[in-house]
Amino acid sequence: MALRFVPAATSLALALALAACSAPPTPEQLPFFEPGVEFTVNQVGTGCKADGAYRAKVSWDVPPSMSSKIEVQVGDDRAGVFARSNESTGSEETGDWVRDGTLFVMIDRDTEMVLAAVKAGPGNCTAPALETVGD
Repeated sequence: MALRFVPAATSLALALALAACSAPPTPEQLPFFEPGVEFTVNQVGTGCKADGAYRAKVSWDVPPSMSSKIEVQVGDDRAGVFARSNESTGSEETGDWVRDGTLFVMIDRDTEMVLAAVKAGPGNCTAPALETVGD
């Protein structure tokens, strides 16, 4: 009876491995934009937390000829999904966690094609530190 479960487990492992391989790689040259795509990460307000983290606004504008089903992934491993949208134009604010070098990658959810990729710049940390609830 154990033999019946081995093929299913093997098939599941193979499917997971193929899914992991199918994710498009992050472009080596950053910033990266497909033609006509606009994608920005800009600090909101002034000031940073003591560790240099700041709040940012992530904005996108994808041409109508491309899919409007986008996903914004965060981090070098792109494991974190920051935003999902069915709108070709939009924006979303982060919390106080963006730092210099934080990677943002926007993909087309239908095709898994990378539409844009940028790294956040350093925050304007000359103003007093941001105060947040719970700090």
